[in-house]
Amino acid sequence: MFGFFSPRSRFSASSRPFFPSFPLTRGGSGTSTTPRLQITLLLLAVLVAVVALPNRTAISALSVACLVAAISWNVVVLAPFVLPVFALGPSPEVAASRCSADRRLRVLTVNVQMGNHHDHRLLEIVRNADPDVAWFQETDAWWESELAPLAETMPHGVSEAQDNYFGVHLFSRLPLGDAEIRHLTNSRNPSVFAAATLPSGDEIKLYAIHPRPPQVGQSTAERDAQIMATALEANGDGMPHVIMGDLNTVPWEHFAGRLKRIGGFGDPRVGRGLFVTWNANSTILKWPLDHVMPGPGWRLARLEVLPTFGSDHLPLLAELCLEDGSTSTRQVEADELRRARETVARGQSRATSDGASNPLGTETAEE
Repeated sequence: MFGFFSPRSRFSASSRPFFPSFPLTRGGSGTSTTPRLQITLLLLAVLVAVVALPNRTAISALSVACLVAAISWNVVVLAPFVLPVFALGPSPEVAASRCSADRRLRVLTVNVQMGNHHDHRLLEIVRNADPDVAWFQETDAWWESELAPLAETMPHGVSEAQDNYFGVHLFSRLPLGDAEIRHLTNSRNPSVFAAATLPSGDEIKLYAIHPRPPQVGQSTAERDAQIMATALEANGDGMPHVIMGDLNTVPWEHFAGRLKRIGGFGDPRVGRGLFVTWNANSTILKWPLDHVMPGPGWRLARLEVLPTFGSDHLPLLAELCLEDGSTSTRQVEADELRRARETVARGQSRATSDGASNPLGTETAEE
C-alpha cells in the first residue's frame, strides 16, 4: 500500500543505536542501525525457533525474554514507518495538502550510479515526473552528457562532474540565487546550497547533499559531519527550506533525527510508509536512503518512488506546497547545537587525514 518494498510506492493527496547493530570504524557514530527491519525479522525467526524447542531450559527462557525485548524496541522505532501501512490513513509529520501552482515545488532526487552507462530510461522518467528541481548524484562526464537535454526545461543549475562516485548535477526550472558548490568536510564529495524563487515570488533555500556512505571499515565521521553542517546551516537560514539527496542514512538513525531537530526538517515518510529507494537490485537488502525533507511551512501533496532505470537507487519524487506566512524559525537546545558543531569538527579532522577522502571505488564495498 504505502511504500513498503514496492518499486512504485506512492502517496498522494529518532532513536539511539540498540542491539543489534553493526560496528563501523572509529571516528563516527560507531554503529549502523540501517538494517533494523531485516534484523527484526531475523530476530522474530530466531524467537519462533527457540519457542519451538522441545526441551526448554532456563537459558532458553532467558533467550526468549531478550529476543522479545529486542524485537519490541525495534518495533517501537520502526512503527512510524511500517505500521501505518496497515492503518486507515497517515498521522504525518508533514501534513498532506493540495497546492496552487505558484506555491508548488516538485523535487526529484536521483542517484544515477556512476557506472550505469548502459541504460537510457532516466531522461524519460524525469520528463514524465516534470520536476521543478532535480538533483542527480554520482554523475561523471558520461552522465553530464546524458542529462544535458534537461537544460531545455530546467535551464538553471550547478554541477561538478567527477569520476569518484560523488559528482553532482542540480537542474532547476526556478531561478536560482546564491548557488554554490560546498565541500562541507574538505573532502571530494560536493554539495549544492542555493536559493530559488517560486512563481509566487517566495524565496526558498535548497540543500542538495550526498554524504559519504557508512561502510564496514570506513568511518561515518564525514557523513555525520556533512549532515550536521547542513542542519546547522538550515537552522540559521531564516527561509523555508528543503533538503534532498541520497543521505546514506535511514529515517530512524540517530543522525537523521538530529538533522530533523536542528534543521527543522519534517519527514514525509512518517505515517505513510518506508518508500524504499535502495537497493533496486536486491530482494532483501532494501532501505530508504534517498530523502526529500521539507522544513517548516511546507505541506506534502505527493510522495512517490519512481521506476528503475538501471541504477541501484530508485528516484524519489516529492511535491510540496508552501503555506502562506511560512516561517522557518525554531528553538534548539544549546547543547544540541554544541554537539552538532563538535560532530562537524570531528568530520573535518577525519576528512584531512590520510585516506579519509579516497574516492568510492577504491574501497571494497560498493555504495
